[in-house]
Amino acid sequence: MTPSVNQAVLTHIVQALKEGQIRYCESLGFSPQELCELTRLTADDILFLSNSAVQFITTHIDHEMLGRMLARMEQERLFQQRLEEALSLGASIEFINHYFGLSTPEVCARRRLIGLFVRQGRNNAPDEQVEALVWNEWQKTGVNKLDSPEALTAMIAMAREHDLSLTVIWNLLRQWTQEKLLHEE
Repeated sequence: MTPSVNQAVLTHIVQALKEGQIRYCESLGFSPQELCELTRLTADDILFLSNSAVQFITTHIDHEMLGRMLARMEQERLFQQRLEEALSLGASIEFINHYFGLSTPEVCARRRLIGLFVRQGRNNAPDEQVEALVWNEWQKTGVNKLDSPEALTAMIAMAREHDLSLTVIWNLLRQWTQEKLLHEE
């Protein structure tokens, strides 16, 4: 036998009432009198109501809200993928905080979750060859603002393509911006 909507909702409501979530139960459409009666039900009473052939509980799908939630879920999935990619490309805690808003403990926990162990200390300073490569590649991107989603995308692509640390790239770009070698609009 397939569980009915009656059974699923009644079980959920009885549990919510036991936890004292009366306002929540009211928000689902139950009247105070109905909730009072539901609190007095025995297990047999709940079983009888749940197995009733009469559907006294119906569901309604808010298609617009579901669409918004699915779109938001997709945004979150892409955010998580981009975050994981940035971490795997050597993004520092400062970088992750700047572009993704995560705190130091959150970054450390996320690294542990994906099995990424980072050595302590600073990255080695890039040599002139790496600096020239980053400079030339950045010029090709046409990105004018370092604090933009486009800059993040460009830096990730550069790190992936040239097997460079994302932090090294970001530090060079910030240094050049401070030295006024790169002009932001």
